[in-house]
Amino acid sequence: MFRRNEEAVSPVIGVILMVAITVILAAVIAAFVFGLGGSQEKAPTASIVVANNPDTQAYDLKISHKGGDTLKGGDWKISVVPVGSAPAFNTSVSGSNGDLAVGAQINVSTPTSVSGCCNANNTMVWETATTAGTLSQTTKYDIKLVHVPSNAMLVDTVVEVR
Repeated sequence: MFRRNEEAVSPVIGVILMVAITVILAAVIAAFVFGLGGSQEKAPTASIVVANNPDTQAYDLKISHKGGDTLKGGDWKISVVPVGSAPAFNTSVSGSNGDLAVGAQINVSTPTSVSGCCNANNTMVWETATTAGTLSQTTKYDIKLVHVPSNAMLVDTVVEVR
């Protein structure tokens, strides 16, 4: 007996849905056009091991690149400090001779700076101009290695010198 007029419900809902879809598409396209999505360099994949250096009698550490991508000179920085100290990143390794490739290693006996790469054994020597700052036996050191372009932490470990 009573008839309801429901003819306009479907077109109104359809218009609302089309407007919503248009707004969402406009937001997504604007994000791509204006670079809101951002672009970050991909972090390299590298297997880096830090351990006491069994090859010497001195109190020192060996940082070895066991596999993965080569870290180009100038694209990485390293910090070796006693546990509890603020990281002190070294950025003096640069150029092609600062590449850290598979098989390369860094011998750390003084926690201040890396000089040069690489000797006949593909080894960088971590050294200082002064005699101060040598590693101490039974001291724990915090080692961090960062890939600069991607700001990725590749190594973050603590090793005790024995």
